[in-house]
Amino acid sequence: HVPCVPFENWQFCKISDPPAELKILDPGYLGHLYINWTLPASLRNLNNCFVRFQLQYFDTSENRTTEHSYSAYFNLEKDAHVRVETLISGPCVNGSDELRLHGSKIEDLTCVFYNGEYMDCIWTKKNTKPPHSHYHLYFWHQGMEQAQECPQYIELHRERTGCRLYWPLLLEFTEFNICVNGSAMGLPLQAAYFILQVQNQVKPAPVKALNLEPTMDGQFLLEWAPPEGRVPGHCLEFEVESVAGDTEGPKVLPTFPHTVFRFSPVKSTYQCTSVCLRVRGRVHHFCADRSFWSEWSQALCTPHGAGLITLYSNQIAMLLLLLCPLGGPKHKRSKMKSTDIFSCGSSVVE
Repeated sequence: HVPCVPFENWQFCKISDPPAELKILDPGYLGHLYINWTLPASLRNLNNCFVRFQLQYFDTSENRTTEHSYSAYFNLEKDAHVRVETLISGPCVNGSDELRLHGSKIEDLTCVFYNGEYMDCIWTKKNTKPPHSHYHLYFWHQGMEQAQECPQYIELHRERTGCRLYWPLLLEFTEFNICVNGSAMGLPLQAAYFILQVQNQVKPAPVKALNLEPTMDGQFLLEWAPPEGRVPGHCLEFEVESVAGDTEGPKVLPTFPHTVFRFSPVKSTYQCTSVCLRVRGRVHHFCADRSFWSEWSQALCTPHGAGLITLYSNQIAMLLLLLCPLGGPKHKRSKMKSTDIFSCGSSVVE
């Protein structure tokens, strides 16, 4: 009998020796490549078993064949990823049958690396999935001796929907390989394979330390500090959103590589409003190919009115009263308000 290793609780048999001499050949057809392999040594003299090969390529595409070759189109601007495993059934493995619930693998996997501290990978299931499905996630990168199962599953209604991995188990700037498989009704579900780069999945924490102050030249200065965590501050870029008044919609301003933003209130003769600002961040393209925007920070608003006018109107009025003549038989005391001197209106961001 051939030594046979069940994959999880699957009821088909996979031998430990992988197909030998796996090659990807380029005949010069601009992307149409040939994939060749041979039988593992343990099966070359075996006549009483049925042998099939399971082939995965393009990260998720899957094919099963009894041949020792296959051809497919690849995008030559990207790396070609291919894996082949051997499946056998028949008397040589005590009559084990090759059984799978076809069309049952998960549809998609979304992984988010929160602030460089832990990564949640959530999978999407098909609407036609078998009832009582039970999933497993396995991962491997080049810093590991062998693949490991998810140490902490995420559950919803007592069903596994994802996996949480903390950063000591993760390795950046290398391929991070994931397999999600499972079983239902005593039969195996089809496996789904994914390849990603951890540094491209980062979602920074929200900005918390914001400060909005008036300046002596009649402007406002919004400053903030990068969020705490494992994401380096020099790898972050930020976006500012402003809302002026109750009717004007939000206005997203260009991305800023710095943590300071200066703007001026604009006077209007119609009404007095304030400007509210909030900030969010992400990893810029110098540190990762892509990333997720953080959640928005809490908003800070200018005082109701035209900024410095409101802040300093009392002081200006007092100064003017001191400079005007007070009382006397030939003079009337002047009653001045800040609104008599300055026009007050909606403030917008330049």
